[in-house]
Formats: sequence, C-alpha cells, structure tokens
Amino acid sequence: MDRHVLASHRTPLVDTDWIDFAVRHVAPTFSLTRTFASVVATRRETPDMTTLLLRPNRRFRGFVAGQYVPVRVVIGGVVHERCYSLTSEPHEPTLAITVKSQPSGTASRWLVDSAAIGDVIEIGPAAGEFVLPADASTPLLLIAGGSGITAVRSLVRAALRRRDDADVVLLYYARRLVDFAFANELADLAARHAGFRVAFLAQTPIDGGTPAGRFSAAHLATWAPDHAERDTFLCGPEGLTRAVTGHWTEAGLSHRLRREAFVLAPDDDQRERVTASISFRRSARTVESAAPTLLAIAEGAGIRPPTGCRMGICRTCTCTKVSGTVRDRVTGALDSAAGSRIRICVSEPLGPVTLDL
Repeated sequence: MDRHVLASHRTPLVDTDWIDFAVRHVAPTFSLTRTFASVVATRRETPDMTTLLLRPNRRFRGFVAGQYVPVRVVIGGVVHERCYSLTSEPHEPTLAITVKSQPSGTASRWLVDSAAIGDVIEIGPAAGEFVLPADASTPLLLIAGGSGITAVRSLVRAALRRRDDADVVLLYYARRLVDFAFANELADLAARHAGFRVAFLAQTPIDGGTPAGRFSAAHLATWAPDHAERDTFLCGPEGLTRAVTGHWTEAGLSHRLRREAFVLAPDDDQRERVTASISFRRSARTVESAAPTLLAIAEGAGIRPPTGCRMGICRTCTCTKVSGTVRDRVTGALDSAAGSRIRICVSEPLGPVTLDL
C-alpha cells in the first residue's frame, strides 16, 4: 500500500476529546477545539428577559456588533442549540446574551429562569450580516420589536461609539412599559447624544396616555420623515417584520432595508400544502410528504442532518439541493437552480426535490 495512504489512516497521537474530558474536571471551560463559557453574572431586564454575562475560553475569536452566536446547553441529557444576539460590545472582556423566555422554548426557559453563576455553556463562532454600514456618516433608522432589541441595541452602541454625533433614530415596539429592555440605558444615550433619538412605542397606554399601537406610516412621519434617506435595520416579531417590509417594498426602498429574523412565518397560512416527493441521494431514500420544511421531511424519514437554530439564522443545516424548486419561508424567494446551497430548516418544497443527504 502506498505510504501516503497509510499515513492518512494513522490513529492520531493525541485524542483531543479525551484531554478535554480529563482537564474539564478541574478547568470547566477548557477545550483544545471547542468554545466554552462560564456564566459570571445574570441580570433581569424585563419579566421574561434575562442578560447572561459570559467569560469564554481562549477559543472565542471575537465578533462584530449585531452578530449572534449559537448557544448549546445540555438539559436532561439532551443538547439544545439556539442562536442569540450578542448584547455586549466587541472590546469588552466578557460576552453578554439577552434571552427572552418562550413558553415552548426549553433552552430559553432554562437560560432565563435556571442558569446560574458558575454554569458552563458551549458557544459557536459569531456570525451574521446584521452589521453597520462601513460609512459611519450614513444616517440610520433602527426598528426593533420585543426581543429584537437585542441585536438593535448593539448597533446603537456601536454607531455612537465610532461617531459621537451619529444620526440614529430608533423605533422600539413592545406590549407594555415593563417590556422595554434597556429602556433607561437607551434614554440616557439619547440625552447624551444629540443625534440619537428613541421612541418607545407601546401597545398599551403609558402614564395614562394614548397607546402608540403597532407600526404605521404615521410613526414614520412623526419620528423619521426622512426614512427614505436612511439605511434601515429591522429586527422583531413576524407581524412587525411583515408590516415594515411591506411598507419599504411598496415605496421601492427594499434595497435600504436589512432584516434579522428570529421567527418563521406561521404555518397556518392560506396556501394549500403541497405533497412532494423528496429524494435523499446519499441515503438512497425517497418519501412523499406534506410537511412544511425539508428539515421536517428529512427527520420524518429518519434522517438526522446537522441542525442548529431551526429558524434560518445559523446555517448549520445548509446542504446542496441537487434539483427541484423550493421557497425560502423567511424571504419568500424561489430557488430552482440545480446544485444550489439551501437552508433546509426554512425551505419549503414546491414539487419534487432531490437533496444531497
């Protein structure tokens, strides 16, 4: 046998997993290959949102304001992975994530209600393109709803740090006064920076006043009449995202709108669900299914592709679509190209599809 072939089959001299296992008994965040972080502080922001301050090991390679990290926690012996925006600043020695507890969210409920100082979690590398434009003089409009403030708050702080007189308008939507996270901090920033203006827009009355309600053109006319001249960043629940996106599309401003999405469009839409024939080439399996996504179809067929956030953010589930047409349930875009790379957790088949799985 060729000596190069022999070399390729040699057993590694160092078993990094064994070393990690042994050393982590005395140094819980140690790893030769993975990024672990210890919880060093927690802070309640709203009744259902908590900030966790994390000290990562040396494997973490930094981030840009507006990016997120995959977070992996082990609950009841099962690994749960979700993605959360970083709410600290890149120059700080510790990391922070702010998590909103979701009624059906196992990971989020544990992080908000149970995570304690000294607990260790695993995080992945920072990712995401929800970042500031290179030109610091570009005027900005930031629109956040609910937990979407986590990504947007990072952009506010970064914009004001790189330019003290940055022209930034923030429209922040929440149900009640107590649901505005970072409210005091944002108000203080507005008081210290003349170019930063923030509007807290609640669906219920504040101090006996008239509730602002949901996003509307009237809000733009009041707070950002020049929104067509601004780069706009949007992060929030599906209803807010749909309303803002529709307004920008009708105005021909889609090219100036950047979105970060944390939820999918609801499954109970009015379209008739297509029963599609899905072929998994490497698994030599073909199934008929009306499930809403290719990931759901794969898992229903007993195939276990890599997954992460399951909402189109982390791209862990990306694979090659050999053939067929799919719709991206986040963007609505259709993809019929052979050999394209798609996120199967948010890809809906519109007919026969073959995947390289």
